[in-house]
Amino acid sequence: MGNSVGNMNEKNALTSLIKMLPSEGSAVLVTSPLSMKYFTGLPVESGLLLASKELQQLFLTKREYELVKKIPNSQSEVAVSVLTDGAQLLDLLIKYGIKRVYIEAEKMTVSEYAIYKEQLHYAQIDTSSALDNAIAELRAIKSESELAAITKAQKICDEVYDRILGNVRKGMSERRIAMMIEYFLADFGSDGEPLPITVLSGERTATPSLRPSSREISEGDLLIMEFGARSGGYCAKMSRTCAVGRIDPKLENAYNAVSCAMQDGLKALRAGVGSKVPDSVAMATLNAWGVDQYCSTSFAHGIGLEPVEPPFLGRGAGVSLKAGTALFTKCGIIVPGRFGVKLGDMAVLTDIGCTNLTSSTKSLLHI
Repeated sequence: MGNSVGNMNEKNALTSLIKMLPSEGSAVLVTSPLSMKYFTGLPVESGLLLASKELQQLFLTKREYELVKKIPNSQSEVAVSVLTDGAQLLDLLIKYGIKRVYIEAEKMTVSEYAIYKEQLHYAQIDTSSALDNAIAELRAIKSESELAAITKAQKICDEVYDRILGNVRKGMSERRIAMMIEYFLADFGSDGEPLPITVLSGERTATPSLRPSSREISEGDLLIMEFGARSGGYCAKMSRTCAVGRIDPKLENAYNAVSCAMQDGLKALRAGVGSKVPDSVAMATLNAWGVDQYCSTSFAHGIGLEPVEPPFLGRGAGVSLKAGTALFTKCGIIVPGRFGVKLGDMAVLTDIGCTNLTSSTKSLLHI
């Protein structure tokens, strides 16, 4: 597809996508629910969006069409109708002279592709990653309304963490703490959980892929908690590591190393820098503390409608960061068989740095 579109204050995402089309005879076929929600503002689960420079049409099942009609003050600017059969799409391609259709190749199944290829035989179906890349680029730069939703979701996370600190006690199991987090997320207004809740303690912090267990936290443990919230369809999440009572000075030293690396990485974040830079800065700090060999995770990734989305900041990444990008920034180490430390904040890039949306302290707290 064509040249990229720069950041806009309150962007019309669909208009921006259409401007990327290379010719009058081309169109996009958006079929994934998240992308349809992003471009139309409507919470649809099934259907398709066909858009070109002259046409913007959302097709829904009869059931979803009736639901959409009931949404008050719907601000979607696309035409909405019921999809009865593939002939409707073919007629539109012929009417508007559309000879090339870009699809979400990374989202579409093989069977769906076979159906559309037959139904839209008038046009060539572009199965490259062009549309997926264009959508990812647009979604990476958040509008003011998107950032407001993400900020609200992060506020919920901070409130939950503060409530948890006031309720966690020695002898509680990881599973019970996770259930408390789940309850508090709902209590503070999260629209569901965008990711599984992580609660790990003691030696289990060295295997962060594990789910919460019946293990009870005890004196001398490190306790890792990671969870997220959703507001208006947008995600936020956070990670914190606490000490249970008095801990070994070596554990506290490791925590301070991660905390310093996290803060140094955040200082390096701003629009215009390469995505490898913050990761390199954080790794240099971990190296100065002598623990860099225990870090294998990248420094940050994008977040928005999904808890993990482009861009990805790390040693293998090579994109230039842009203002308005929302990131989940993270830093951690794992000493196999012994312990792990993890911190994670929400940040939004600006031209002069980044705005940290996470208000919870990164100082080591003792439960």
